[in-house]
Amino acid sequence: MSDARRRFVISHVGRDRPWAEWIAARLADAGAPGSVEVRLAGWRWDTGQPLTEALYGCFLDADAPIERAVLVFSASLLEAHDYVDGGKADLSLLGKVVPVRVESVALPEPWSRVSGPTLFDASPADAADRVVAAVLGRSAAPAAPAAPRLPGHRPDVWNVPARDGVFVGRDDSLIGLRTALSADGRVAVEGRFGMGGVGKTRLALEYAHRFGSDYDLVWWIPADRPVLVGDQFAALAVRLGLVGPATDTGTAATVARTYLRRNTDWLVVFDNAESAEALAPWLPGGNGHTIITSRTSGWAPIASTLEVDLFSRAESIQLLRSHDPGLSALDAGRLAPVLGDLPLAAVLAAGYLVETDTRPGDYLTELAQHVAYVLDEQRSVNYPHALAGAISTVTSWLANRDPVALALVRVCAFLAPRPIPIGLLGLADPNLSDEVDRWFRSHPLAALEGIADGSGLLERSVDRLQRLGLVQVERRGRFGIAVEDPLNTAHGVVTLHRLVAALLRDQLGADRREAVRAHVDGLLAAADPGEPTDARRWAAWTLLLPHLYAADPAHSDHSGLRASAVSAARVLLARGDVRSARDLADQLHRRWLDRLGPDDEDTLRAARCLAQTLRTLGRFEAAQELDADRLRRRREALGEDHSDSLSAATDLADDAWGLGDVGLARRLDEEILARRRRVLGESHPSAIESARRLARDLAALGEAKRAEELRTWVEHTETTRRDAG
Repeated sequence: MSDARRRFVISHVGRDRPWAEWIAARLADAGAPGSVEVRLAGWRWDTGQPLTEALYGCFLDADAPIERAVLVFSASLLEAHDYVDGGKADLSLLGKVVPVRVESVALPEPWSRVSGPTLFDASPADAADRVVAAVLGRSAAPAAPAAPRLPGHRPDVWNVPARDGVFVGRDDSLIGLRTALSADGRVAVEGRFGMGGVGKTRLALEYAHRFGSDYDLVWWIPADRPVLVGDQFAALAVRLGLVGPATDTGTAATVARTYLRRNTDWLVVFDNAESAEALAPWLPGGNGHTIITSRTSGWAPIASTLEVDLFSRAESIQLLRSHDPGLSALDAGRLAPVLGDLPLAAVLAAGYLVETDTRPGDYLTELAQHVAYVLDEQRSVNYPHALAGAISTVTSWLANRDPVALALVRVCAFLAPRPIPIGLLGLADPNLSDEVDRWFRSHPLAALEGIADGSGLLERSVDRLQRLGLVQVERRGRFGIAVEDPLNTAHGVVTLHRLVAALLRDQLGADRREAVRAHVDGLLAAADPGEPTDARRWAAWTLLLPHLYAADPAHSDHSGLRASAVSAARVLLARGDVRSARDLADQLHRRWLDRLGPDDEDTLRAARCLAQTLRTLGRFEAAQELDADRLRRRREALGEDHSDSLSAATDLADDAWGLGDVGLARRLDEEILARRRRVLGESHPSAIESARRLARDLAALGEAKRAEELRTWVEHTETTRRDAG
């Protein structure tokens, strides 16, 4: 065939699309411009069409004669090849097909008779030489700087969760997502009719891992709480080396988004976004790619949409057999329709079969009984019945065989659908009262007593939950916690699907739900990372914040959790996310003012934090009203010399300064200095700080001489303190 226009086709399963694109680019690079035409042909194995028939069709259906076909061999292709039983080989094809192995797999008949290159064991340059020599009969041209990297390469800037379990099917969805991103740059992956459990997040996760080599940066952002999205962008700016870890959230997030707008070859995934309206302000501009996963619709104004539906029957069967290799095609075919072809239900069913060694027929009987129970109890009516039944089946088994694992997954169900540090689950609540402790030992979480004793019981139960498909586990930390680790992230993290969590909560009656909530409140209080203004602790706080929000501390009866919630608002304030801090502090203050009263310690702590946020936003009058009320209550309860009273007076002086009432600020600061000198001593750091503030006031009022005298005294006192060691 003349070299003027050589035409080739690359046949592949959907998950090998990155390799197909890479091979196509190398073939195009090797020929003169316009001399090589390459067409990609994804094999639809789930239609039941044998691979040899699909290849034959590639030659027949082409608009122009095809010189050769490249067949991309991987474990994924072989699984699909086995599913349709291979088909009868048309031996006339063998001379026209080049089998290219991108993973270490053995070629089945008849392809084992044909010579073809391996790419998985070569450098990018060698791999290019091999495939070009095999297909075109010449050496590869040097790769262009912007050419696709060898698939499997992970960019340096990467925070994507690890894959968990087997990914099957969705070939069309992967290719559709790739095509839509290439065309539009921004795609929202929706569950059809708002369905959960169909695999939206898994599709985005698989895309990131499969196509990550095409990007210089891949960043995964949990978007279920828009208030915390800024932290994820701030972490990106730190990872890029554009700002330091102590940079405030607003500045760091702006820097990250500016970087994205000015650069290309990046992918940002917003997972589990709630609405287009809430997410729109965070969407990065520029020429990168953005994936949004969501159960809600209404994304068309800001992104093209891709619906993810239930599995096809063939995909359901393959998923079941991938998780349970001993399951026959016949048994998998009986299970799939009962499970509604819902991927999440299939994973749970297969995990149960393997872990419990239950026969498929017996499982169908158990499942039917539990579905009937769920319907009789009128629970879970808003969720797929098969999924509710599958969860009821596995939790009933755990209740008898591993109550620790059951208690753990119930605890996870009341935390956020975010990474949960495994070590967090083993913490003890140091403030548990004797009465609550007796109650705790009698409820379903009593099995958790002693799981943190070093026996490995916690880890073994988590592993069982993973095998059952109830949780995903990531053992290697990626959270960058720099100081002592109160969340014990070194043990890894678990994630529970939000739909599974909802069903687990639904299984419990109101009293049991309250018991588990009380335990979760204690865990979160025990995990408090410490001083909110210490930048070294912000990574730990970032990991904990979603779970604090999920616990709804405004309505909690746990004093430790309430204190941690105020600290969380202070973290947001310290990080520069002032409006989020204001919203949280305001919610806490309003609720506690109503429930606990204006003189309660938690109410007053929330009032102080709220006033700080208002002052930072320039709303000095509102801050002054809160601080004046707090000062009055502190003085009445504790006296005028108490440290809390003096702190309240200091805050009120700051409000006065912000309002331009320097005279009032001066009177307050002068009184505070006198009291601190008398109570704490002249050289105490608090007294020195009060003197510095008073000097500022005096200077502003034109009393320069006295202001200078006070500054001189401050410098002398600080020098004396340093010299004294």
